[in-house]
Amino acid sequence: MECDRRSAIELLPFILSDGGIYRGKELYFTTTDIALVEHFRQAAAKTFNYRGYIVRRSNRSYVVKIKGEKYVRCLTEVVSGILCKPRCTVTLPQDLYEDLDLARWFIKVLASCDGGVSVSLGRKGIYKFLVRKVFITAKDVDLRAQIINILRALRFNPHDDKEKHVYISAKNDIIRYAREIRFLDGVKITRNSKRFYGLEKNHLLDMVVQSYDDPRVLTPLFNPPHLYLTKPTWPGLKPGSGRCFIRFKMERGKTPWSATDARL
Repeated sequence: MECDRRSAIELLPFILSDGGIYRGKELYFTTTDIALVEHFRQAAAKTFNYRGYIVRRSNRSYVVKIKGEKYVRCLTEVVSGILCKPRCTVTLPQDLYEDLDLARWFIKVLASCDGGVSVSLGRKGIYKFLVRKVFITAKDVDLRAQIINILRALRFNPHDDKEKHVYISAKNDIIRYAREIRFLDGVKITRNSKRFYGLEKNHLLDMVVQSYDDPRVLTPLFNPPHLYLTKPTWPGLKPGSGRCFIRFKMERGKTPWSATDARL
C-alpha cells in the first residue's frame, strides 16, 4: 500500500486527540459525535482507501477501527513516536510549520475533537464583561508547546494556561480563526459544557464573532429556561408511577407566561 505523506498528516490530529494505536496493529478513533465519525472516515479513506468499521458501545459512543499493520506503518512513517502515545511526547512533522494550509487543517481537527469555544462572564468591580476564547485541550506539556508554535506560524497569539489548554482570546485572533480555520462541519459541543451542550461549534463561534458588535447576541445563552424536577402534584398520581414532571421557570420579565407544570 502506498502511503501519501500529506494525507497521513491530515489523519494525524484525529489519532492524537480522540484516537490511538492498539498493540501496533490497529488504529482507532472514539467519539460520541456522529459528525466526527464521518469526518474521520473520510480522512481515513483519503489516506488508506479504506474507511474502517464502526462499533457502538453501551455508553453510546462510537469507535471506528482500522485493523492492519500496514495502516499503522503509514502513520509511523510520518510520526514515529505516535506508537508510544500517550506515554511519550509525539514530535509533530516539520511539514506543519512549512505548509500553512496543512497547519490550518491540523488546528481545525484538534479543536473540533479536543477543543472548542469558551464564553464566560468576567467581573471587575461592579462591571461584568464577556471572556471569549477558542481553545485546544492537550495534557502533554511538549505537545502544547508544539501547538503554540504552529499557531504562531499562522500568526496567532496563543497562550498556555499551564493546566491543559492552549487558547487564543484576542478579538482579532478569534475573528481570524472564524474566517480562516473554523471547526469541522456539523461537530457539536459535548456534555462537558452544561451551558452550550448540543450547539454546533461553528454556530457558537459565529455568535461570538457577532457579539463583538452586539453583546446581546449571547444573552439567551446566559439566561435560558431553568428546569426543575418536581414531585407529582396532579390528583391520582402516586410516587413510583413512572411519570415525572418538569417545572419551567423563566426569569421575570423574560417571558409573557409564568411557571407551569408539564407532563412527559
